[in-house]
Amino acid sequence: MDCCTESACSKPDEDILDIPLDDPGANAAAAKIQASFRGHMARKKIKSRESGRKGPGPGGPGGAGGTRGGSGGPSGD
Repeated sequence: MDCCTESACSKPDEDILDIPLDDPGANAAAAKIQASFRGHMARKKIKSRESGRKGPGPGGPGGAGGTRGGSGGPSGD
């Protein structure tokens, strides 16, 4: 069943334009929607970068360069 046919649409396109663009509440709602979408896209981008890595890199869970156990610092002997 195709939902894009004219018989499936019960509301005319004029209803979309009934939103007052100068309404502060509408502007605040639009800003919230845009901010949440931008956050979603940023998290998606970061997740794709992390999944492309093999092992811990700089700034990752393993620290800078992926060194563990203090092997890069003074030994204390």
